[in-house]
Amino acid sequence: MGLAMMWTDIGDMRRKGSVRGDKAPHTHTTGEWPYDARPNPDAPVPVYYSLAVARTLDDLCVRRGLSHRSLAAAAGIASNAVSRIVRGQLYPDMATLARLEVAAQEPIFPQGLYRTFPRASE
Repeated sequence: MGLAMMWTDIGDMRRKGSVRGDKAPHTHTTGEWPYDARPNPDAPVPVYYSLAVARTLDDLCVRRGLSHRSLAAAAGIASNAVSRIVRGQLYPDMATLARLEVAAQEPIFPQGLYRTFPRASE
């Protein structure tokens, strides 16, 4: 596959909403995001991370009296990005997480969550 063709394919996937084709995190859960949501038994691992990030972001906003929109503005990301993450409508990418952590000056990405899952070789 040529490089031009590969970039075209990636562009097509992005227009469809996800490079990997993953469904939005909320589709793999029951209950209202972020606090009452519970991952389905067959939910992919990223759903657990996304749910932890959503709860952390919402807690941060409540604690500081910020709207989701104002946190997004402080981080220099799309105005609706934080709300969409908190509602489980999208997986945040690394650039978004980095910008949010710098704006918040506190960790957003869950630390040690990987320990709750069996190793791939098990």
